[in-house]
Amino acid sequence: MKNVLILFCLMLSGMLLLPACGEEDSGCTEITWYQDADGDGLGNPNVSQSACEQPSGYVTNSDDIDDSGSSASSCNTPGEAAQSTNAEIEAMRQAMLTFRNSLSESLLSEASSCLDNERFYVWHNTPNENGNSRDGIIYGDLSDEQLTSFKTMLQLFLSESGYQKVDEITVLAEGLLNTRNASAWSPDYYSIDMFGDPENSGSWGFQLDGHHLAINFLVHGDNVSIVPAFLGGEPAVSSFNGTDFDIFKDERDLGLMLFNGLTTTEASAAVSTGSHTMEVGPASTPGAVDAYRGEYDYSGFRVGLKYSDMSEATQANLVLVMQEYVYNLSPTFADQWWADITANMEDTYFVWINDEDNPTTTSPFYYRIYNPYVWIEYNAENALGGGDADYNHVHTITRIPNNPATDNGGDYGIFALLINQNGVRTLYEHYAMADHHKMSELLFDYTVNIPYNRGHYHSHGTGYHQH
Repeated sequence: MKNVLILFCLMLSGMLLLPACGEEDSGCTEITWYQDADGDGLGNPNVSQSACEQPSGYVTNSDDIDDSGSSASSCNTPGEAAQSTNAEIEAMRQAMLTFRNSLSESLLSEASSCLDNERFYVWHNTPNENGNSRDGIIYGDLSDEQLTSFKTMLQLFLSESGYQKVDEITVLAEGLLNTRNASAWSPDYYSIDMFGDPENSGSWGFQLDGHHLAINFLVHGDNVSIVPAFLGGEPAVSSFNGTDFDIFKDERDLGLMLFNGLTTTEASAAVSTGSHTMEVGPASTPGAVDAYRGEYDYSGFRVGLKYSDMSEATQANLVLVMQEYVYNLSPTFADQWWADITANMEDTYFVWINDEDNPTTTSPFYYRIYNPYVWIEYNAENALGGGDADYNHVHTITRIPNNPATDNGGDYGIFALLINQNGVRTLYEHYAMADHHKMSELLFDYTVNIPYNRGHYHSHGTGYHQH
């Protein structure tokens, strides 16, 4: 009986030492944490929570006067459209929201700007060395799940063939170059910038920018565009990890079919001996704003072989070339774009420049097409860092000239004009007036007048001109 009594006393003593129900003896002291939505290290005094450990996206101070930073949620850009009821656009919007919601506050803030931010017009074709020479976030910042989410959205904007080209540029060609110089070239270095507020607005977009790839995606109400779209490759034809690729096979082969099918009369109008360079390509230097947006004047490019002067066979071949570029966009919206192009087909011009009398698939050559609703250039560049032949270094660009009849604007939609600030309007103005070009010797293959000083006009035609 005595032993039972002792055991009862010990049990009673243990029970008295137990904490009350729901009580925790963790030694935790909760403190107040403040949300840091813009990732600047300063907390929002109006958004807080108590916790023992630091929640993601929160800091201990409440010193931020404006925690919105450059977040797209604070945008109210003039000209924004209402959200579309189109099912495909809504799928794009939901995919963008899914991707945005997968990002940390700091990554979202770093990647987000408004549509009137200058970042909307900054892109280049040069390498994003070490992933540090572009705005926004890079592929290497993302988890596998986040990158998959982004690429899922990308596929909604592009056709199957358009997405294949992007994949071959960013994964295969860039992966091959990465084995030659990992600091300059890497599939991880492609950057993502996002513009506008897809949650609350019908006008929003994003930019995918890096070596040999810069595409500007824009949703504006019921309109979807992907211009400017710069796609390139060096090597453009090769193999990586057992997979062969020929990025611009159709652009090259269809271009050659068009050229080889020209009659003697057509060839005399189309073939030029002018400059073998892009006329309306990337900005002159990395980090510079695209000088050719907004009010850039394409009127000087109404030269070459005109559509109405082509035979039916040549017209058909031209259409195939043009569609190869237009239908990089998702078919539904490419159809809408193509309808505008065909309505203005009579105002279409074709120019060809080559280094050989009988060009082949392994010859460097250039062609361009002007239409009020599409601008296309293809150029086999001089070989650079890849160590490949000239024909195997290809640059292409697709744009929409910003003509008055273009209701949705040209490149960058209606938002191109918001920060134009009286910048250069034409290629000639840029070359003639920019200090770094004034003394250069250039070869032009078309004619246009530009103002020199006070009312004096200087005409550029075929041939070399000293500035």
